[in-house]
Amino acid sequence: MDINVALIGLGPHAKRIYLKYLKEHNLNFKLLVELKSKKNVTMQYLESAGFENVTIWTLPDECADLTELPLRYEKELELLCKKNNITHIISSTEPKGHNMYLAFALKHNINILSDKPITVIKGMDKLQNIETIRNQYYQLLKMHQENSCKCKIMCQRLYHRGYRYVKQILKEVVSKYNIPITYIDIYHCDGNWEMPHDLNKENHPYKYGYGKLYHSGFHFIDLLSELLKINNLTDTSKKIVSGKIYGNIFTPNDEREVFNKNDFFNIFPESKNINIYKNLDKINFDNYGEKNFYGQLNFYNRHNALITTANLNLLHYGFSRRGWFESRDYYKKNGRVRHERVTINVGPLLTIQIQSYQSKEIKDRTNSKVETEPGGLEHFDIDIYRNVDIIGGQVHEKIKLKDLYDKDIQNDNFIGYNEKSREEFLNHYFYENDDIGNLENEQLALEILYSCSKIVYNKYNNLEKIEMIKIPKEGEENELY
Repeated sequence: MDINVALIGLGPHAKRIYLKYLKEHNLNFKLLVELKSKKNVTMQYLESAGFENVTIWTLPDECADLTELPLRYEKELELLCKKNNITHIISSTEPKGHNMYLAFALKHNINILSDKPITVIKGMDKLQNIETIRNQYYQLLKMHQENSCKCKIMCQRLYHRGYRYVKQILKEVVSKYNIPITYIDIYHCDGNWEMPHDLNKENHPYKYGYGKLYHSGFHFIDLLSELLKINNLTDTSKKIVSGKIYGNIFTPNDEREVFNKNDFFNIFPESKNINIYKNLDKINFDNYGEKNFYGQLNFYNRHNALITTANLNLLHYGFSRRGWFESRDYYKKNGRVRHERVTINVGPLLTIQIQSYQSKEIKDRTNSKVETEPGGLEHFDIDIYRNVDIIGGQVHEKIKLKDLYDKDIQNDNFIGYNEKSREEFLNHYFYENDDIGNLENEQLALEILYSCSKIVYNKYNNLEKIEMIKIPKEGEENELY
């Protein structure tokens, strides 16, 4: 069967990842969907990138944030998909547009791969909108269960060889010894120092009430859910059936106290002439999305015994290479660097520690081996500590991510192991039939995200509440709540 692709959204991420993939794999890129205001610049970009004979269909800008396509535009897009025999859609819009195109693809039984998060809407500071996000997931899930198309959410760590290696070791130990994962600590900081004059941007915005959780944070909620599922390999008495979360957030208002107007005046003298900084102590960023999310999650078995404790420390506001005041590209060129750390314990039997620390931006990549060392763009080390008297093996084993990939992967076109994971995800989307990343498999991640979102709501409303986490029943992952 011929593969004919429609791409929805041509932002920096789609240009860097999806267009590159479509060109390298010589796929039939037939249709591009964009906002009307971007039509001319989109046509120019496609022409300069060597993409010919691509139909461009535009949606009025006022429809960009709708949760469903208006009937008139749905019919137009449906006809274009039929005319071009579209078999696969890649949705790479700003997250507020996700539900609209997921629903369209599922309604018309067209395979779709959508960027994370699954869905989001404006006003995530409101409890009813948090409920809406949860309901949208189950509505989409019901639609998917009624058709035969693929529906996948791009969480590239599902195909990351380092994490797959770790999960395989965990599965072997948990299943053989019937001891569950007892502790998980996840820390991620992507150094997104977005200053007060950046907060009203449209690309991954804060002004609509959502921040880190619905930006890069979703990748680690998905990772947490994948690790928790490994406990299903134990017997019934040890499986988790309920969860609780207590958490806090670091907000733009908090940041204003940490880095006040005098600090800006001292470090960035040019800020003295800008009104937002002159009045920074008076400006209120209430209802803006969170910069950082901190959560402790506890998971219990049917006897209400604590089985697994997890810490989520998800940060935008942390170590950054931004040393300038004027905003640059918000995607990869504004001082953004990644620090990622994960610790996993299986009781007294096993500890696995993952460290991935960058010290520079992607634009400063070299072909040197130093990139795989701490501070390098491809640093990713796995340390495994075993209770060898019980489970055997080496007391301490160190694995470098580069050892899990082919030796010839380092070349002039290599754009990183995370991006290699995305490539593998795309390969499976287009050419395989596995269930990794399927919408059904995101249920636990969605429930964790839902409870984390209520923690954000509680913070803004001065409610010190512990929130419950609904755990999908084993074998009933498709159950609609």
